[in-house]
Amino acid sequence: MKFSAYIFTISLVFLTLVDVLVSLSIGPVHISIQEILENTYLFLFHKNPDWTISTIIFYIRLPRIALAIIVGTILGISGLTTQTIFKNPLGDPYLTGVSSGAAVGAAIGFLVSPYLVPVLAFIFAMLAVGISFAISRSDGEVNTEMLILAGVSVSFLFSAVASYIIYLKIANLRGVLFWLLGGLYGATWTNDFWLFIALIAIFPVMVYFRRELDIMLMGDEQAKSLGVNSGRVKTIILLVSSLVTSLAVSVVGIIGFVGLVSPHIGRKIVGESHRFLIFVAPLIGANILLVSDTIARSAPQGEIPVGIITAFIGAPVLIYLLFRRRRM
Repeated sequence: MKFSAYIFTISLVFLTLVDVLVSLSIGPVHISIQEILENTYLFLFHKNPDWTISTIIFYIRLPRIALAIIVGTILGISGLTTQTIFKNPLGDPYLTGVSSGAAVGAAIGFLVSPYLVPVLAFIFAMLAVGISFAISRSDGEVNTEMLILAGVSVSFLFSAVASYIIYLKIANLRGVLFWLLGGLYGATWTNDFWLFIALIAIFPVMVYFRRELDIMLMGDEQAKSLGVNSGRVKTIILLVSSLVTSLAVSVVGIIGFVGLVSPHIGRKIVGESHRFLIFVAPLIGANILLVSDTIARSAPQGEIPVGIITAFIGAPVLIYLLFRRRRM
């Protein structure tokens, strides 16, 4: 198992590189792999590249590809840790109310100024998370069952507020729809930079707790008997996961199913151990979102929200999981 898990993890890294090259070549202007490699070399070493091709590669497509990889990685790792902590195979990164809170912020942003959408989406996403955590805390620890109920309740409340604002006030319904279904069309190197900083800040935290995550699969009582402070671990991981998910949602909108299906695909191949899953699930998430976004921006009728593509991929997996649970 270890050997195959190593091979699979390395293969995922190479698959990501291949997906990047393919995605760079696909678009209204087709660029061959050879042209990509040649112009990349000439551009990096200042040897008079084709500036039209270089502009498309480095200032249009590559920032978007980088954003897809970063956000897919964030959703993959957040989905994994959420499913582990809640012991819920249908858990996803939005379980604590992140998406509905962000939707309220975005709706207000579209009402006031589109430039405020990311900022307000992040603020209201964290507000929703904060309310969920405040409701679920008991004796200084987070009660996971209460957190699920609180997250669902807060999600319904904030979704109702967002729907009311959209129904009454917002004229730019197409922009709102694109945001609610997710899209990477606003990718910039600045967004990529800040999300990448957030990712490299939280990823070591998740890796550090991978042993504790394995132990917590046995149950809280067993974890405590083995010296794991499950309450502390849950609080740290869920807060960090919610924070970085809020940042991602504030930039790209609500992209469903990536955080749900990535951990399950990883478990099917490398098993339950977080020693490998902590790396495999994010890589799978990155590849799913990158491929989905390439399809979304290459649609014949024009760009469509990437959340539609991820739903087409994720929904069959979800149905399969539900059928498996019914047979158990």
